[in-house]
Amino acid sequence: MSHAMHSPSADISRTQARNESGRPPRRVAKDARWHQDGFTLIELLVVIAIVSLLMALLLPAVQRVREAANRVRCANHLRQIGVALANHHDQFGRFPTVDSYYLGQPTYNSAFTRLLPFLEQDGLEKQYDYTIGPTTPPNDRVGSQPIAVYRCPSMMPPPTPQAFPGWSSYAVSIGTRNAFPPTPQDSQDDGVFVRFMVNGPDVQGVRMEEITDGTTYTIFAGEMGFQLRDYSFTSGPYSGLLRGGNTQWVWGYASYSFGSSQLMFNTVQGTASDRILRLQTFRSDHAGGANFLFGDSTVRFLRPGMAIDMYRALTTRSGGELAIHVP
Repeated sequence: MSHAMHSPSADISRTQARNESGRPPRRVAKDARWHQDGFTLIELLVVIAIVSLLMALLLPAVQRVREAANRVRCANHLRQIGVALANHHDQFGRFPTVDSYYLGQPTYNSAFTRLLPFLEQDGLEKQYDYTIGPTTPPNDRVGSQPIAVYRCPSMMPPPTPQAFPGWSSYAVSIGTRNAFPPTPQDSQDDGVFVRFMVNGPDVQGVRMEEITDGTTYTIFAGEMGFQLRDYSFTSGPYSGLLRGGNTQWVWGYASYSFGSSQLMFNTVQGTASDRILRLQTFRSDHAGGANFLFGDSTVRFLRPGMAIDMYRALTTRSGGELAIHVP
């Protein structure tokens, strides 16, 4: 029995026949399946649009969480300042005054400078000379140091930062009296912190027993910053530039390290005639209110919708408002 010999040409003919029948080679079939599994341009644009929408929805939530955390950190800073004030009182029997004099001349050293040893800043405070002002060496160098506990994490830096190297976020309260101008008739401050006055009465720091309204109902300090959009430099090297405020921890001067309740806090807009009142007003970059330190070292977030009379009563040390409700 004879067998047909296997011919290579027969294999080629069969392969050509299969190709001519319309069935693609195996390699081409793989390429076709790869193209079918990929994204089209429209599908890619849809995915990008969905991701963008999700990010837009999540961003406000992330910002709210961050702001809530910053508000807590700000409150913690004020609480540390409250503990420092209590320790200062324990050591000296009085709270610090908001400014200072030496040999009858103003030196404008602040209450916050006096608190440095109680905030683990002993080395910095030892370099400070209380017989001269904040702008004279070595005080100018000390006052330019950023102190973390004196800065709120939500606060926007000064619009002209080179003018305020030691900018800060907090101010102590002198009560309801006008902080500008510092005249003798305004020198009888009714808050916990008081001013020295040239040719005025001999003023010393307030003692704890003088806070007859109770520390729970008395504001010691609050937030302050550079939120005034209509307050600019009128002279000097920064003339014409936006100033926004003055808050700087080393300066014992109104709107720098102490303020009053002349206006409701967070009043940042108004007229040119009330700009000085707004300048000495407590204000914050937190949305919806501001943090305030009370005498019992608690921190409360107050909202400016409260009654002005209630707010002003909270800033006096002996106004007789014992039954006042703190929001």
